[in-house]
Amino acid sequence: MSDLLFKTETAKKRHHQVLKAIDRIAQKDQLAFLTTKKVSQESDVSDGVLFRLFSSKESMMSAWLDSRGEYLRFMLQTAPSGRYSLHQLIQKLLNDKVALSFLCCHPMDTPYLREQLEYVRTQFRRFLHTHIELTVGLSESLTADALTDHLLQSIYRAWDPESSQRGQYKELLMNKLPWEKEANQTETFPSQELLQRLALNDSGFVFDPESGRSFTSNAVGLYVLRFLQKHSNADGLLTAIESDFDVSRNDAERDVTEFAAQLRKVLV
Repeated sequence: MSDLLFKTETAKKRHHQVLKAIDRIAQKDQLAFLTTKKVSQESDVSDGVLFRLFSSKESMMSAWLDSRGEYLRFMLQTAPSGRYSLHQLIQKLLNDKVALSFLCCHPMDTPYLREQLEYVRTQFRRFLHTHIELTVGLSESLTADALTDHLLQSIYRAWDPESSQRGQYKELLMNKLPWEKEANQTETFPSQELLQRLALNDSGFVFDPESGRSFTSNAVGLYVLRFLQKHSNADGLLTAIESDFDVSRNDAERDVTEFAAQLRKVLV
């Protein structure tokens, strides 16, 4: 019994070694012309053992596709909800070499296996498309199809092992989604002249004496208004919020953008 258990555990370990080896090959974008010899060398599992674990190259690749496809589906199913859930998922994906390479590497040369891989990628695209439809303000010039394609292209650029700029692309995508800069251009603050005439008190009451409009704000909102009454540099505002409220640049930018949009609705 113990001998059988040992063999089973050893087989599991080698099975895992093989799948991890295929992961590394995919990360180098060398999956399209994969050979069992290459897998054997990368996994340190002999050809003989490899074919005892898998009856053929196709069955080996099918096992890898099933395992990594299930892993990706779990990632999507457990993705956070809310307005910023899509970007949080992309950030997680960019830091996960296995899932990222599974989505981006060029497919293998066997039609059946290629179809399996493309099926999972199509599911991922639909997931992105749905999230974009639900969370992004779309227009005739800013469609869910166009933004989904743009995001997928950006993800690929952040992964591409042949690109010397992939680190830059990854950094950009970690900070914001590709369309956020374009979308946020319209969500600027009202003019400094308008902001300077606002009367503020420490309880959060804000009053515009010229229009008669008033509203209440939280501590961060008051901080932003007081800063902008004295300064017009938005980058300086973000740096100040990062420092004084101990938040990331990404979180500061999102909060400021959201507050700017709300402020425009109230004052403009």
